[in-house]
Amino acid sequence: RNAIRDGVAEGPRMLVANYAIGSTGGHADAQDLPPNVAPPFGPEQGVCNGPDECRAAVRYQMKAGATVIKFMPSGGVLSLKDPVDVPELTQAEMDAIVSEAHAWHRKVAAHCHGDLAAKMAIQAGVDSIEHGTFLKDDTLKLMKEKGVYLVPTLYAGYWVGSKADTYPPAVKAKALAAAAQMQIMFQHAVKIGVPIAFGTDSAVEPHGQDAQEFWLMVKNGMSPADALMAATAKASDLLYGVRGDKSVVPPVGTLEKGKFADIVALPGDPLKDIHATEHPLLVMKGGVIYVDKVDNK
Repeated sequence: RNAIRDGVAEGPRMLVANYAIGSTGGHADAQDLPPNVAPPFGPEQGVCNGPDECRAAVRYQMKAGATVIKFMPSGGVLSLKDPVDVPELTQAEMDAIVSEAHAWHRKVAAHCHGDLAAKMAIQAGVDSIEHGTFLKDDTLKLMKEKGVYLVPTLYAGYWVGSKADTYPPAVKAKALAAAAQMQIMFQHAVKIGVPIAFGTDSAVEPHGQDAQEFWLMVKNGMSPADALMAATAKASDLLYGVRGDKSVVPPVGTLEKGKFADIVALPGDPLKDIHATEHPLLVMKGGVIYVDKVDNK
């Protein structure tokens, strides 16, 4: 264990986005109070209108330490005030966000349920589409062509669908529509061969249940091996790799000399039963064991 730990490479351990970037009144605008009660949010809080403000919003997030940029091309499921599938930024605004972030060597993730908004984000050069609920086949094919990752968050969609009756009517309708479509979209993405990385929407669904994503991926057409790869090597490539430059080797994602010794041990064989991922026996991070149920620690 010490030999593995001593041999790991130096490198980043977390990528942090700070405020998500979006338009006034959109999914990223969390200021719901009227202007006479509280000032509206602006670029410093990630709310922008026009390309110049959107560039400023990116710079403010990086000034505050952002190592990745998240933005909101389309509406959200759980927000009351916006349709889930309508573009909330113009093409020029999306272009400004992505080009500014890339100029500073930051990856860009796009929260995007709607198909048209996703097309616009892909045109802008985004690195990943998060959720992708209503994406059509031609958009998925475009993602494959351009190497844009899909982070499907299937368990988030499954969870909000199961809890739809607890939401206000406007949110309930969006939750049911998203839950019904998200898994169908994923099935198409797998068949088309879109690059897929494992990710969750934790806090939408409860923390600690992230491994539920695995069985939904397998249920909807992905092999157990590919699901595990999506959570390891593929996710590492999305977070730390450089598109088109295979000489850049991320410090995580595979068990190799020179990388961080981040290891999860499972009971049984997840290639035979993917639910094994839900019951970790040992968790090691950077060569240090934090959970060891084998020794009752």
